[in-house]
Amino acid sequence: MRPNRFKSGVILYTLMSLLFALSSTDILAQGKTSLVKGVVQNNEGNPLAGVSVIIRKTGDNFTSGTSTDSSGIFSFSRIPAGGSYSFTFTAVGYEPQVLAGYNIKADISLSLVVKMKASAAEGLDQVVVVGYGVQKRKDLTGSVVSVGNKEVKDLGLTRIDQGLAGRVPGVQVKAASGEPGIAPQIRIRGIGSISAGVGPLYVIDGFPTDNIQTLNPNDIESLDILKDASATAIYGSRGSNGVIIINTKRGKAGKSVLGLDAYYGVQKVSKIPKMKNSVEQAEWWLDGMRNKNIDAGLDVSGDPTTWSQPVPQVIMDVLEGKNTTDEEALDGILVNAPQKMIQLSASGGTDLLKYALSGEYMNQDGIVINSGFQRYSVRANFDAKLNDRLTLKLNLNPSFTKQSALPSTGVCCLGSGVVAAALNISNYRPLKDADGNFFNYDGLPDLAAVYNPLAVASETRVSNKLTRLLANLSADYRITNALHFNFLLGGSVLGTKGMLFKPQRPYFFNDLPFGSDNSSQITNWLTEYTLNYNKSFGKHNLQGLAGYTVQKENGESNSLSSNRFPNNLVPTLSAVGGLITAGTSDLYEWSLLSYLARVNYNYDGKYYVTGSIRTDGSSRFGEKNKYGVFPSVALAWRLSQENFLKDVSFLNELKLRTSYGETGNNNIGNYDQYATINYENYALGGVATTGIAPARIANSSLTWEKQQSVNVGIDASFFQRRLSIVIDHFESRNTELLLNVNVPNITGFSTALQNIGEVRNTGWEFVLSTVNIAGKFDWSTDFNLSSYRNKVTKLGPEGDPIYSGNNVTMIGHPIGMFYGFVTDGVFKNATELTNGPVFNPGAADRSRVGDVRFKDISGPDGKPDGVINNFDKTIMGSPYPEFYYGMTNRFSFKNITLSVSVQGSKGSQIYDMARDGGYSGRARVRGYAFSNNYWKSEQAPGDGVTPRPNDNPTGGFRLPSTKYLDNGSYLRFNNITLAYLLPAGIVQKLRLNALRVYVNATNPFLITKNKGFNPDVSMNDNPLMPGIESSNYPLPKGIMMGINVTF
Repeated sequence: MRPNRFKSGVILYTLMSLLFALSSTDILAQGKTSLVKGVVQNNEGNPLAGVSVIIRKTGDNFTSGTSTDSSGIFSFSRIPAGGSYSFTFTAVGYEPQVLAGYNIKADISLSLVVKMKASAAEGLDQVVVVGYGVQKRKDLTGSVVSVGNKEVKDLGLTRIDQGLAGRVPGVQVKAASGEPGIAPQIRIRGIGSISAGVGPLYVIDGFPTDNIQTLNPNDIESLDILKDASATAIYGSRGSNGVIIINTKRGKAGKSVLGLDAYYGVQKVSKIPKMKNSVEQAEWWLDGMRNKNIDAGLDVSGDPTTWSQPVPQVIMDVLEGKNTTDEEALDGILVNAPQKMIQLSASGGTDLLKYALSGEYMNQDGIVINSGFQRYSVRANFDAKLNDRLTLKLNLNPSFTKQSALPSTGVCCLGSGVVAAALNISNYRPLKDADGNFFNYDGLPDLAAVYNPLAVASETRVSNKLTRLLANLSADYRITNALHFNFLLGGSVLGTKGMLFKPQRPYFFNDLPFGSDNSSQITNWLTEYTLNYNKSFGKHNLQGLAGYTVQKENGESNSLSSNRFPNNLVPTLSAVGGLITAGTSDLYEWSLLSYLARVNYNYDGKYYVTGSIRTDGSSRFGEKNKYGVFPSVALAWRLSQENFLKDVSFLNELKLRTSYGETGNNNIGNYDQYATINYENYALGGVATTGIAPARIANSSLTWEKQQSVNVGIDASFFQRRLSIVIDHFESRNTELLLNVNVPNITGFSTALQNIGEVRNTGWEFVLSTVNIAGKFDWSTDFNLSSYRNKVTKLGPEGDPIYSGNNVTMIGHPIGMFYGFVTDGVFKNATELTNGPVFNPGAADRSRVGDVRFKDISGPDGKPDGVINNFDKTIMGSPYPEFYYGMTNRFSFKNITLSVSVQGSKGSQIYDMARDGGYSGRARVRGYAFSNNYWKSEQAPGDGVTPRPNDNPTGGFRLPSTKYLDNGSYLRFNNITLAYLLPAGIVQKLRLNALRVYVNATNPFLITKNKGFNPDVSMNDNPLMPGIESSNYPLPKGIMMGINVTF
């Protein structure tokens, strides 16, 4: 993909204009001044980088600020002579240091050496955003995890949520697709719904949304993940799937800091399936056709090309060495893909006005040719103190993205995506002919009909553009020191524009040219009014929150398509002369009105009580149930503050937590409560006529899916916080799940949507953090492990299972288990075939020697009967892991840092639909290499697992069975990052504040027994069909180099 230079130029020009305007006060400073400089060190004398340094002059409003560089050095130039001055030094993990009473003389430099002491409560005073407010970590009663910018800033992410992989306990992040810009699949503490949404709610600077594709990851300061109901209940009907609060960077008072961040890298496919080579495929073809003839009682002597069911000549040419072509089609469509990003930023200001500005251009090509993702993003955050009582915050984020990607998925044949098609093509069939033209696979006797994937990827035009403005304005008015009134007005305007054009070509079987065009616009606005109270009475500490919020969204979309293009010259619908063959349009709106309140109380920092309640009213639900009430309560006890434990020298922190809460899920259709109609075409008097007919029955009682959740946790740290442990156990019960259930025929309908299902989740989460070595060489480790179990406890009035493709949801089992037949090797000889069990006995496709053998699970009377039929279908596998985990090791020595992050999962399985092509028994689609050791005869039974090939498969081999299941366990090295901070002396000679370079390897190593592209795949978000793979876009691995510069 090529960058749009005009757009990037406009963004950079705008940003530099803002930087000049906001830094002009520094340039124009006048008067008698002096230089102040110094170095900040820890107790061991090692320099501390990133320490905030604020200088203030007593008696007037003079304030300036900066931060230390990689050598711990800071400096202030042009400081007005006089006094008295004070200096405040703050850094995470260290006790604040204040130096006061300094008088500065004109033209005489002042030098300081500052020692900072490590905080005894490191991490406990960290401020965490908890929804409509903040709390110190030591005061948390719920299960909340924070991820800072430092942990993800070097990873080259296209989306910030990708950075959560393997870092947060209880949060399962699946890189379901390697397509640039595509969201990962995120599940927080299991799956609590069957038909409503199961993804988390995102809140960006106080604005709830479900789209974060346009966010620049470098603009993010932190992410706070709310997991238990005590934390999420304040979001009411949208909190049952967890909440991810995203906080963007804000300016700090002090000298303007200009920044440049850039990286460049290259990615390639991380793993591909091992397929048959030309000779292996030809042997598979020959044996498959031989077995087809034998089954039909036909002669198989003589030249195979003359058999009654002949072998194509091209197969014999390969086996006889006349055709030596052995071309891997995947090599034609998978490429080395560059990725790059550049960002300019500025931050600074005074106590009265602070700002943080950034402009980003990011371009990531995809590893499938002609796919990729671009983003242009500008952010402007301002904090203005209008007077001693009123503070305003303004956030502006205009952005533009462009995504190009063709469908990749499929099983075989026409209609498959480019990756699936490349898997279909046998190696002896090239992608281009001897003249360099795209090879035409139409009408070949040896290959199923499939479009040339290289031609599809090269000649199909496709793009999806998205433009968004996300903005909000908030005000904080201090009524008293303890009571504040807050107001927030936010809005999002999001527009999309997409197009596709496929020309008419011989290698597209001369199908008519096809083009489509679609567009949409979504407008969302939010208003919030809250009162916040914070007061201490001796040892009693009280916080209170009360609020009212309204959010509304309007959307409209349309789509048109046509196959009436006169030629391939003009790819837009203007060429069809108004001959539109299909089209649709849609309008929708929804609104949510809420009242909320929360109280936090603690006594002497020992005993904590938190209670919250929220009432939501939604336009999506029936008249009888528009409002829902969602309460929560939490208790905590900091035992480490008790006198009987204060003398335990090795114990630094010990806290017990428990919580109960109720949340909801309103992620359903906007009009599911209403009766609807459909337009129907029918014949009347021999003439095609259009009319309307009822489509759905009304349900005025339709309401929220509800979740009741209990959490018990313990936080502990030992040995001067060199060892920290967090353990959580949760149980949740999701009720009134929405299901389409059978209704009496007298209603005129067969099914209706009702609140009737129930699901339970239970699980454990463990976190272990250690400081292994501290000093000149530092080594720390963070490890987390999570496990949960999901069980359906209620389904419909009769408890009937829900069948969704090859998944089943039934009472007593998890949602969406794999359902089919269980294989039991092959029939190696006639004796084994006689012993059965046999598929479809007496029929032409009955089981034969060499065919797959299934387990006889049951029969008409509930007992095994020696016959394989639908009575033998059963739950055959699980898409859910026994546990999943992540670990990050961090090393540092002087100015060098190294970070190694891994992620893994154990015990899950993948249902690989692509095996219905590559492992079907037929050779008309290229086969997987793992089937090479197949049954050839009773004397050569192969591995005893792989059945014989057959161009007309018998024995039920293509039935859904465990042969489609692949291993989902893996250990992946997500990122290895090596960084170096240049010494201060070199940096100063370059007239810079700090310079840092780094190298990052993404997905460099993968340990798995999975035979496909990606063991962590799931091709859709449907909770009823998890763990499905079908030649999804492969996952990339790559290496990149980056630079961070501050001026």
